Amino acid sequence: MEIPLREGFSVTLFGKPFRVLNILPDKAVSLLNERTSAIKQLSFVDIGTYRQQGSLKIVEGQDILFREDGLPPIPAALPNHHRQELQRRLRYVQAILEQTTTFSRPHQVTPITQAVSQQIKDSHPPSASSAYRWCHAYVSSGEDIMSLAPKTANCGRRHGQVHQDVIELFYETIDSFYLTRSRHSRRQTHDEFADRIIEANQQRPKNDWLRPVSYTGFCKLINRLLDPFIVMARRFGEKMARRHFRTRRAGPIALFPLERVEIDHTCLDIIVVDPITKQPIKRPTCTVAIDKRTRMVCGIYIDLEPPSSIAVLMCLRQAVSSKQSILDSLPNGKNFTWPVAGQFRLICMDNGPEFHGKSHKQFCEDMRADMQYCPPGKPWYKAGVERFLGTLNRRLIHQLPGTTWSNIVERGDYPSEKLASLTLHELRELVFRWVVIDYHNTRHSELGETPLQCWNRLINEHPIPPMPTSLSLEIETGLTFEKTISNGRISTSGLIYHHPYLIHLQKRLPAKQKIILRIDPENVGQAYIYDPINKALIKLECLTTGIEPGTTWLEFKKSRKTSDTDVVEDMSPDADTLRQEKAKLRRDVHQRHQEAEKTLQQRKRSKAPGKKPRQSNAQIQDNPAPQSDSWSDESLAAEWFIDHLDLKGDPR
Repeated sequence: MEIPLREGFSVTLFGKPFRVLNILPDKAVSLLNERTSAIKQLSFVDIGTYRQQGSLKIVEGQDILFREDGLPPIPAALPNHHRQELQRRLRYVQAILEQTTTFSRPHQVTPITQAVSQQIKDSHPPSASSAYRWCHAYVSSGEDIMSLAPKTANCGRRHGQVHQDVIELFYETIDSFYLTRSRHSRRQTHDEFADRIIEANQQRPKNDWLRPVSYTGFCKLINRLLDPFIVMARRFGEKMARRHFRTRRAGPIALFPLERVEIDHTCLDIIVVDPITKQPIKRPTCTVAIDKRTRMVCGIYIDLEPPSSIAVLMCLRQAVSSKQSILDSLPNGKNFTWPVAGQFRLICMDNGPEFHGKSHKQFCEDMRADMQYCPPGKPWYKAGVERFLGTLNRRLIHQLPGTTWSNIVERGDYPSEKLASLTLHELRELVFRWVVIDYHNTRHSELGETPLQCWNRLINEHPIPPMPTSLSLEIETGLTFEKTISNGRISTSGLIYHHPYLIHLQKRLPAKQKIILRIDPENVGQAYIYDPINKALIKLECLTTGIEPGTTWLEFKKSRKTSDTDVVEDMSPDADTLRQEKAKLRRDVHQRHQEAEKTLQQRKRSKAPGKKPRQSNAQIQDNPAPQSDSWSDESLAAEWFIDHLDLKGDPR
């Protein structure tokens, strides 16, 4: 009978906690005693015997997540080219399953794959047998997208074929020769690239010569490594590049729910107060994601911090998740509904730095959603969310006490600071109530119906599939970092995490290899790392002091800034006094060292043959040595000297 053991599993042996370190090829298992850190070696025969006797038990609720097929538990842990291949296969499978149920018939599958290949510009569409194999695996697994992932992670080459120095020469040639207004052709650029490789080989030993790249490989590097917009902007000008890559329609549209989600942020026209002192603080920032087709609010996040990638991430997490907890927190929230949840196809945003953050891009990649950046100065490319922000301010915020209105003309002599009385929590609750009660149930002029009615009508025609388990885990741990393990711990931004298996994983990984660390932005105490050896997620324990359960990422960062600046200035010494005292201490230490050196030299002279006996302490005090003479020994003075030069360089 096969024993379901994996490296990193928690087990109990005779009631004592152990963890599986590794499973050796000779059918031996190494167990780590988590209390004494002792390692115990057991054969598979002993493991089977103890398991039958009930002495060895596998702990339920393991903190290591894995898949039986050897693939990572989440798509984000796949290599980049495997994620691209998964997306490609998914496009074919979804198109086939939408148009036919008998995907085993080649004469029905082949036209569909040909149409999809033209749509996605795939020059190598799959055969009918490959399409059948993909569809069968996808349906048999309960529509698990990971069933389409390539299972060739350990096959083929382990490293790239192009040397890193060649890549550096490629970038240098492209930057200085190809991406210019001279508009040299690819053939000319490849000739220049080959010449530079030859010149570089002349300075290297023959056994370390760089291998040249063919013209075909050079073109592939250009297509793979260069952004086509940047290529056109530098070769033909930015104006032409923007005109070429512009949206081809008068305005982007969406045909079904969550096909296009627009996101933006603004400072609300209201001043909030401190919940304790009731003093005015500042205007909060509101980040909103809205569905273009139905105008339903997908997510709305309000905070006092300026626009950031964390605020965008929190808004998107709310957009794809259930809103039932928000409804439960509202008065009479059970009488209303907020059904927006699920994966979106495309997200549209402006070019703010918060939308270029790593966490935002990683989240969109996890959701398999395309990202579209609007051209600068053209907000009509995301007109839906722009209009909603104006509606929110006009229909709710401008009616609340402490509003600043939209401009000074509308504000007039309205005392915004004096009338401000809402806290951030109260403002959030009012905004949620307005969205659920008023906005979703008010007739929209462009839709001809309320957003909720439009959503309910279209959702029956285009149902949204449920969120896969692997993607739900990615949503919960949205912050992604690449860090190295050090001393059995992994840390980032002052957060330190630990797991008993980390020290052993560190020994097995190559030196300084980075691994994926994922942190829940709403609870920094919850974090996982991806084990690339066992292809599993390991739940970590937070060791940072002062981290309470439910501490958000923004609260943690704010507390660190507060602790760094929380210094009592009145107790600090004067800057000039501090400098003088430091100088005195430094000179005192140096003087004591000189005195010790002088004493040592005097002892050596007194012990040398033919020298006079050493003077007593009283005689030394009566004839003290000059303070400026650090080396009083005549032999040393004759051997070590410094010429004093005048301004012309001649010795004085």
